Amino acid sequence: MLTLHFCHQSCLEHAYSTYDSFLNDHGEELSSLPPPDVATSYYRDGDLYMFDEMQTTSSHIECSGEPRRPKCDNLFDVFTNIRDDEAEHVKTMNHLQKQEMAVMSMNQLDECVVAADTAGP
Repeated sequence: MLTLHFCHQSCLEHAYSTYDSFLNDHGEELSSLPPPDVATSYYRDGDLYMFDEMQTTSSHIECSGEPRRPKCDNLFDVFTNIRDDEAEHVKTMNHLQKQEMAVMSMNQLDECVVAADTAGP
């Protein structure tokens, strides 16, 4: 039986592979084109708080102490960043699947609070 985790993992790995192939096939042309404004805003100029928060397995901050600010000078950089984000998603999904991780939906959290309140001391 296929699990949701397996299917999601496969999609993310496929996305990484697809972007990587695209970069290898079209790198020269992509390097000559400017990045779109939305990519520049997301990767370099905008409010990057959530960008850093969502890189849950990135070792960049741990190693350098600095937030990750990927290069975004041309369209090649944009697709490289998207590809690398897919790799981060794979790592994050693997991290979240560990048994010791207490990850639950808000509905599950509400059920736990109710159960704890009615369990008594």
